[in-house]
Amino acid sequence: MFSREHTYYNWAVKLYIPAIFIINMIFSLKLGLFWGAYEALKKDSYSISQQTYNAGTYYAFKDEQSRKQFVGKLQSVVADLSNSNQNTKIRIVDIAEAYDTKYQVVDNPKNWLASLFAEKYGDRIHTLVLYGMLNAVPHVNISESISYSEFDKLTNQLIMLDSKDVESSIVKKVQNLFLMVLKSQFKTIINGILIIWILLMLIPLVEFWIYRYVMKRKGNNVTV
Repeated sequence: MFSREHTYYNWAVKLYIPAIFIINMIFSLKLGLFWGAYEALKKDSYSISQQTYNAGTYYAFKDEQSRKQFVGKLQSVVADLSNSNQNTKIRIVDIAEAYDTKYQVVDNPKNWLASLFAEKYGDRIHTLVLYGMLNAVPHVNISESISYSEFDKLTNQLIMLDSKDVESSIVKKVQNLFLMVLKSQFKTIINGILIIWILLMLIPLVEFWIYRYVMKRKGNNVTV
C-alpha cells in the first residue's frame, strides 16, 4: 500500500506512516481533553446552576418578607394574564415572559460560564424558575398551563415552604437544562472532530485507490 513506482513519489507516500501516527495522537489528545472538560462540567453542574439561581432569584427567597413580596408580584402578573377569568388556563411560559419584562427574575451571575449560560438561555431559565418554584410544593406536578385559582392555591402554600426546599427545586430544574445543553454541545464538538479525523484517515486510502486505478489503466494500455 505504501509502495509506488517513482522514487520521489514513493518517498512522499512513506510520509503517510508518521502523518497517520501524528494525526491519531493529536485527535486522541483532543478527544481526551474535551471528554475531561465534559466530565468536569457535569460534576460542577449543580454549583454552576446554583450560581445562575443566586444571581437573582436567591434574594426573592432569602427571608419571609422577600418571599411574600416575590409571590405577591407573581400573583399580580397572573391576575393580569387571566383577564378576570380565574378558570382560564395560563401557560407557565407566558407567566415567565410577563414577569421577566417587569421584574427580571434572573440576572447575570458572576461566574463566567454561568453568566454565558444565563445570557443565552435566559428565557428558558425564567420559565424553569417558575416550574421549580411551583413544583417545590409537595405532591404537586405542574403542567404547561395552570388556572389562576390553581396558581393562587399553590402560591399560598409556597409562602409556607422552607426557602431551602424552594431553592433546591429551582436549582435542580436549572441543572437539568444545563446538562441537556452541555450534552448537546459536547456531541456537536465530538462529531465535528470525528468527521475531520475520518476525512484525514481517508486520504491515504483514496490516494491508493486512485493510484491502483491509474496503474491498472496504464497496464491495460500497454497490453493493447
